[in-house]
Amino acid sequence: MTSTTAYPKLKLSYFGIKGRAEVIRLTLHIAGIPFEDARINGEAWKQLKPQTPFGQMPTLTVNDTTIISQSAGILRYAGTLAGLYPSTDALKATFVDQILFHLEDINVVVAATYKNETDVCKKIAEDKLPAMLADLEKVVEEHGKGPFAVGDHLTVADVSIYDVIGFLQSGDLRGIPTTIADGYERISQICAHVGQIPKVVEWEAAH
Repeated sequence: MTSTTAYPKLKLSYFGIKGRAEVIRLTLHIAGIPFEDARINGEAWKQLKPQTPFGQMPTLTVNDTTIISQSAGILRYAGTLAGLYPSTDALKATFVDQILFHLEDINVVVAATYKNETDVCKKIAEDKLPAMLADLEKVVEEHGKGPFAVGDHLTVADVSIYDVIGFLQSGDLRGIPTTIADGYERISQICAHVGQIPKVVEWEAAH
């Protein structure tokens, strides 16, 4: 869509953290799509929760009437509005989706570090994550060109890789070294490219 497109009115609701909403925020901001970035605190969430489809966030309210839940569905919708999801090419969309699902699998593995002991975190850092990152590297090498994960232009797959790898490298995860993604050339190339997009630089500086 072009800058003259009349976008729907959007309100993205999530907690005041990056979490599952950040890739959606980035996708909309990259495309210059206006949206209300509603950062919900604990008390407000108690009031909002019964109104959500599945009792969870993020949610996206469209034109003040329709509430969409589930971050994956919201991302595809946002990506379609932004021209960053190949909704008219079923095969290419599937290539994007498989990356998104794999990144979600990585998030599930990483979540295990929140509650487990050091030896479990060590196994995740030394065995599980390297294997999963190697698989991701292989897939983007097969289906992407240049600094892109799928095809030869930016998609939500690239933005999602940037988001998840940034989380892994943050130093905030117990037992996960900030160097965990070093040595994966294509992944690093994708992250560097997304990180240099002016709208991403602008967003990161402001948040």
